[in-house]
Amino acid sequence: MLKRRGLAAGLVKLHAHLWRHTFAHEWKRAGADTGDLMLLLGWTSQEMPRRYGASAAAERAQEAHQRIGVGDHV
Repeated sequence: MLKRRGLAAGLVKLHAHLWRHTFAHEWKRAGADTGDLMLLLGWTSQEMPRRYGASAAAERAQEAHQRIGVGDHV
């Protein structure tokens, strides 16, 4: 049903796990604790936050680099 409604709205790659990917990304982006993320989403393995956060890890790394600025004042 979710895929059908997504297609009707013009969203080609909509699926239920997209919510978990987005939630994990935004959680990590905010600098929140991974242990808390695991508790909220019912995960017992450290692999799950890595898997679901990986889809936007590069974006978070670039944001952290801009914020921290290591090497900018050499």
